[in-house]
Amino acid sequence: MTLQEKINISRLLTHISFYLMLAAMTANAWLQGAPGVIYFLCLFPLIIFIPGLIVNNTRTLIWICFVILIYFATAVDNLAGPSPQVLDWIELSLTVILFNAAMMYARWKQARGKELQAEQLDETTTVTADSI
Repeated sequence: MTLQEKINISRLLTHISFYLMLAAMTANAWLQGAPGVIYFLCLFPLIIFIPGLIVNNTRTLIWICFVILIYFATAVDNLAGPSPQVLDWIELSLTVILFNAAMMYARWKQARGKELQAEQLDETTTVTADSI
């Protein structure tokens, strides 16, 4: 599997798990009858990353990995409670998938950028050597 294929798969997995996470959290809050403030407090930290995800910003992916750890801890706490719900299991699974997919996407994207820089440097060196 080429690096570009890995990037494409991890990008797709990151986007799918991110939006499914938003949907699962919304459904969980709705089923619990949470007020609007709770929706805002739960979803806003993730919603602010949508513009960065759309333009595939590497820094956004790194920050998603940091922020998603809070959601992981919350999901584990919910599962350790007296009555865990199915959506709690789904949220935990999605946080693990999102963390790993975003981490690998950022890593492979940076590696691809370094490959492209090396290729451009080789082309520049070749052109300079030919002109001498």
